[in-house]
Amino acid sequence: METALLVILMLLCNFVSTENLSASLAPGGNFNVSWSFGETTPDSEIVFTISAHTEGWVGLGFSPNGAMTGADLIVAWIDSEGTSHLMDMHATGNWLPLVDSSQDVSLVSASEVNGVTSVTFKRKINTCDDEDAVIMTSTTRLIYAFGDTDPTNNVLSSLNYHGATNRGVKSVYLLDTASKIPDESLPDDLQYFDLNVTDYHVPATDTTYHCSFHDPPQLDTKHHILSIEPLITKGNEALVHHMVFYACWGVDKEHLRNNNKTEGICATPEMPEFESSCFNVEYAWAIGGSKFYWPAHTGVPIGGNDSSSPDYYMLQMHYDNPQLLDTWVDSSGLRVTYTSNLREKDAGTIQVGTVDGLIVPPKPENFEYISICHTSCTEQWMPDDGVTVFGYLLHAHLLGAKIKLDWYSKDGSQSEVLAEDNFYDFNYQENRLLPVPKKLLPGETLKVTCTYTDSSRDRFTYGGEPSTDEMCLAFLNYYPKQQISTCGSYTSININQTDPLYQRWGFNTSSNVEDNIELLEEVANWSKEDTLVLQRSYYETDHYSFCTKLSFHINYPNVLVPISPQSYPDPPVSQGNSCLQDTPNSGAKSTASLYLVCSVVGLLSLVYKLM
Repeated sequence: METALLVILMLLCNFVSTENLSASLAPGGNFNVSWSFGETTPDSEIVFTISAHTEGWVGLGFSPNGAMTGADLIVAWIDSEGTSHLMDMHATGNWLPLVDSSQDVSLVSASEVNGVTSVTFKRKINTCDDEDAVIMTSTTRLIYAFGDTDPTNNVLSSLNYHGATNRGVKSVYLLDTASKIPDESLPDDLQYFDLNVTDYHVPATDTTYHCSFHDPPQLDTKHHILSIEPLITKGNEALVHHMVFYACWGVDKEHLRNNNKTEGICATPEMPEFESSCFNVEYAWAIGGSKFYWPAHTGVPIGGNDSSSPDYYMLQMHYDNPQLLDTWVDSSGLRVTYTSNLREKDAGTIQVGTVDGLIVPPKPENFEYISICHTSCTEQWMPDDGVTVFGYLLHAHLLGAKIKLDWYSKDGSQSEVLAEDNFYDFNYQENRLLPVPKKLLPGETLKVTCTYTDSSRDRFTYGGEPSTDEMCLAFLNYYPKQQISTCGSYTSININQTDPLYQRWGFNTSSNVEDNIELLEEVANWSKEDTLVLQRSYYETDHYSFCTKLSFHINYPNVLVPISPQSYPDPPVSQGNSCLQDTPNSGAKSTASLYLVCSVVGLLSLVYKLM
């Protein structure tokens, strides 16, 4: 009994501990960084190792937007006498950085071997220094640079300029608590199938949504999908914007095999009539994403002879071709790995948020749009004991600057930030795991808030499929799997005499949304004040909830219930450079507690081996 308990605790600890994460920042492996951490509380430490092909200085920075201005920088070198130097600095512009008044980094080790300089240092997640960046559960833009010579008299100067090639930026997720499971630790009976297009000639249009249908593997018994990885045609990394893997019901497989319309432009006559039966999202991948593993106790069901097994699959490809090139040929797709060793929980995916009704004004600056997965929907599809959300993918397009997912209790007395990305990067959209899974109960509410910023976009932007249009979505991984596809809310520009838009411009009221949008677009010299009025209108206008499901041959009707975003104020801020002992995310305290348990378990396991 004691042995079994120890094994269970060791498995649990293996889930929350983090091994070294790494990224290659420069072409050819000329600058690499790795990092590790045990906890995500503000006063816990994170350890970095940087290595570069140089015998001069090396620099690593944490930037809010990928630029040098406002970046927190660490610069290191080994001088001619073999002495190591480490400096905590910050940048106020595209010139020499300044030395911080408080040095909040500690040197662990440094070496210079065969022309490669390697430096290991550590710092706290929150140093409580306004000149340092707080490492959050958001995308971090790491900037790097290196020079060929050491600073003269140990003072960095313009003589040490890195030049145009020895610098760069890359987005990473530093506080990645996802379990990085090596393939060799998975079951021995792994099999896989690929969902991909074959030599598809991408049209010379800025946006193409291509859909293709695929037979699932013939499996007499239920299996579980354990992982999915992208297979991107070499050279097409910027072309393939996202892929969505749908399960489909409601068509005879023989009909599918005999139908010559098995791929084409989505939602057009090129596609067969049964395209509409593909509403159940199994997995969503977006540009910048890597291989995704389901947690060890969950898997996506596949196979078997009951009605829950999909009749076929559909792969939706979004191609982003802003240069309108006619030379793209693509064979990208997804590799799906599965096993007959069933796991404890069947996992599903739900899309929360909206594309419809979204309007962003010209030159937006922190303009917010909200979509609410309302209690009227969650009461329909959640079982009495609820579901558990364990992973997410946040999604917007080019204007996206921040995305946040909030949770509200049924009576509205409690709220919490489940996931957020305050430095969203359109080119780096990674599936992530929550540090601690969240139980959701019927009647509880989710809110997705997307923040848009772009001072150069001088026109209105609407919700739509092209990358130049916008979306506001969160794909949530959860268990046990339910009969649900999408949940959210939308608002329309239905102007009445109490609306801020009417009060500002005296628009004639109209029930026609297109007419009202046209009135907005006719406003001359759109200003920041106009944007504030539109923002107020969004905050004060009722939204309409929708709740969509089309799988297992059952539909949930849309629930048109007026709801006010004012009823869902933002939860208390849980991140920031406040130096309060709050966690950077909702699960950090639990993770910290488990980390303490793991330390004890580690000692117990050592004693056990010696006995």
